[in-house]
Amino acid sequence: MLAPRRVLLRANSKLEQTMSSLDQWKPWVWAVFAFNCLFATVFALLCWETYRQFRNVTKSAAFAPALVDVKEWTALFDGAAVSAFFAVILVIIFTVCAIYYMIFTRKGLSHPGSRYGKGFMVALSFMTALHICNIATHFLSFSPAIKYWVTTFNVDFSRLLLTATYSFGYISTVFFLVFAFMLVIWKRTDIEILYAESPSTMSPQGTHTPHDGHDP
Repeated sequence: MLAPRRVLLRANSKLEQTMSSLDQWKPWVWAVFAFNCLFATVFALLCWETYRQFRNVTKSAAFAPALVDVKEWTALFDGAAVSAFFAVILVIIFTVCAIYYMIFTRKGLSHPGSRYGKGFMVALSFMTALHICNIATHFLSFSPAIKYWVTTFNVDFSRLLLTATYSFGYISTVFFLVFAFMLVIWKRTDIEILYAESPSTMSPQGTHTPHDGHDP
């Protein structure tokens, strides 16, 4: 019975030494998460402003000769707007789940035993990144047509706004992928030591250590 007690004391000693140093990945994970929220919010606002400006342009007289059928282009922009709306829903779900797992759960995402939470957040990050990338590419596909409208028919549409929209979409995609990667490599070394040297995780042959004549 003395051997398991020695193992626990040795594990606790190593745990205290490791706990003295800060988790070096934690500030970086939170920083990337903050940038995720920032760029995703800016991207959503730019999507809305681009869509609003397009709807205003379709009502102007200068836009009439630029298109054969305004309804067709309106349907395309409506599709982009609906996709952007679903992206906002995904970002809200991602933010709520990330805060829940990183703050309000007992283990947290850096805990070796938090496989379900970490796997769920990595999958959600990838799904959100791919959806935002799809929306950014959708808006990018409008660029040649808008350039033609502006240069040929002098339509009052900001090409800079459109460029900023899909640019922030791609930047947001990158940050979501970086966040997923950091979750994969983010581990608590102190907890791993406790797990590795806990008597409950050792084999029956490994729980016995020679008695040196001194009580722990």
